[in-house]
Formats: sequence, structure tokens, C-alpha cells
Amino acid sequence: MNNTDGISSGREAADERVFRSIHDLVQAQRVALGAKLKEVELARHFKVSRNSVRTALLRLSHKGLVTLVPNRGAVIAKPSRDECRDVLHARSAVELAVVDHLARNSSPEIIHQLRMQVDAQRAAFDRSDTANGHRLAVDFHRLLARLAGNQLLAQFLDDLLARMPLVILAIGMPQPFGEAASADHTALVEAIAQRDAVLASRLMADHLAHLQEALDRAPPPPANSIADVLGFES
Repeated sequence: MNNTDGISSGREAADERVFRSIHDLVQAQRVALGAKLKEVELARHFKVSRNSVRTALLRLSHKGLVTLVPNRGAVIAKPSRDECRDVLHARSAVELAVVDHLARNSSPEIIHQLRMQVDAQRAAFDRSDTANGHRLAVDFHRLLARLAGNQLLAQFLDDLLARMPLVILAIGMPQPFGEAASADHTALVEAIAQRDAVLASRLMADHLAHLQEALDRAPPPPANSIADVLGFES
């Protein structure tokens, strides 16, 4: 490897470190919608160049997790009501196809994996670990898509689900949602186990409709600086 290759690999590693750190904070709901992402602060915190930060922020914007504002820098994306609805509608189109396929092609191993995921999700909510409960709830839907075996649908759904923490923050999910989500997922798994595609599709549609209803009731959330989340001074 020549020196140019070494520099390129180091830059990619720096880009990935910044990208992954902010991506994971979003997935854990440890950010506020509209939080400012200042290149100088991030470069100092991660000990990387501003160019690496800029590249990471561009990647995050392509994922819909960051908004790049001309002449003002970057902020954590703050999805509007309409954008939240678009995510939920797109999820509905994909996930109804996923559960229909799974219900028609379920196996003991598929059901075992789904039940284990639901059990982990329920346990997280039972111990009031809400952030982890929401993460596991979202991962349940990723698992559905993977088990269905359609890689294109799985990738499309993964991109949509990556935005769900921001949707949840925008909706302002109440604590009882954890119990409701676990119950919805349990019923869905049993419908798939029974190979009842009609029931599985109806349950998925109802589940996503509950999210839509929560969205319609939600007040606008506050925004704050990401400096507070990452633990460095602005």
C-alpha cells in the first residue's frame, strides 16, 4: 500500500467513526430534533479533520438523519408531520408484503427467532429501559424483513427504520406505548406461526395505524444542542 492509500484509509476510518457515533446516538434517541452539529466542535471532540466531519454529515444527510442547511451548517433532522406520515405509509407498503410472505412461509426456526426478539423487547420495557425497548421494537421489524428473505425489501425497510427514532421523538411516544407495541408484536408472531396471512397483514396495518394516531396527537418536541449529548462544551 502506498502513502496515498494509507491517507485515504485513515480518512475513511475517521469519517466512519464520526458517522457511526452520531448514527448510534440517533438510534438510541439520545439527541434532540434540530440539535446543531458544528463542524469545529465535532472535529475537536473526535480528533479528526473538518473534512472528515463534513463527509460524515453528508452521509448522515443521505440517510435522512441530518439536515444540511445552506450557510447555517448541519442539524439533527426534525421531520415534519407530513414527513413522519410518509415514513409510516412507506413502511406500511413494505411491511404488509413482508408479513404476508412470512405467514405463508413460516417455519419453527423463524417463529423461535421472532419470539425471542419480542421477549427481549418486553423485558426492556418492563424494567423501564424505554430507549432500549424502542430500539428492540424497531429491530423486530428489521428481523421480519431479514427472515422474509427479500434483500431489496430488507434494505429499503432498514433505511426507513433508521429514521424511526426521529419519528418517535417527533411523536413523543407515551410510556404505555411499550406495552402496546409488545402486545402487537406478540399477536403478529402468533398469526405468522398460524400461517394466517390475512390476520398477520391486518395486525401489521393496525400496529402502524397506532403509530399514526400517536403522531396526530403529538405536541412539537423541544430542540437543544448536540454538544450537551456528546459531553463537550460549545
